[in-house]
Amino acid sequence: MAYSNSIFTGEGSDVQALPLLRYESERFGVGIPEGLRVTVFSNPQVRLSGVISPRFSALDDPDSAFLDGIDRDITVDGGAQLRYSFARGTQLQLRAVTELTDEHGGQEISAELSQAIPLGRTPLLVSAGLTWLSDDLARYSYGVLASEALAGRPEYDPGDVIIPHIALTSVFPINDRVNLVGSVRAEFLPDEVTDSPIVDEDIGVSTFLGLTYQF
Repeated sequence: MAYSNSIFTGEGSDVQALPLLRYESERFGVGIPEGLRVTVFSNPQVRLSGVISPRFSALDDPDSAFLDGIDRDITVDGGAQLRYSFARGTQLQLRAVTELTDEHGGQEISAELSQAIPLGRTPLLVSAGLTWLSDDLARYSYGVLASEALAGRPEYDPGDVIIPHIALTSVFPINDRVNLVGSVRAEFLPDEVTDSPIVDEDIGVSTFLGLTYQF
């Protein structure tokens, strides 16, 4: 089950059931909703992979009357991901992708540092990072296109933006194959995003709680 508040004007919070399906090997991984990973180089510290992943939008068929005429499609990104493991459970992940579906042509670069904290049977993963969105992607995600402008909803282009985030994730083992998984993530939106006429929140929060079965 996943919950998220909506940062967009007139949209309520969203609670929905989501599938989590994943196959992982040393060189290959595919899953819903993560997408596809193919590792091209790895050693005990470094893993470099090519990635293809879907990008979902809260503006996909929004319910708010204020957002009538705005509808963002699901798009697909492709690029590279580098993960570097330090000692004592610290990891740095760098990711750079560009849109492949010719909807907006934008790019995203992200950096995230995470630290695993052992807490008995329930380890905690603490993460913090920054995500850069190019002008095209930020406009598609948070802006108002010229064709969507109305009285009281002017055209708006935020330009490229940097969005910081923090996250907490924990896994509680029920038995050898079943785990209870929970996560919460907060994104702190910069002024370039919150100044958009369709955005009315400063922080985007998403959480999920679920059961996983490992074959």
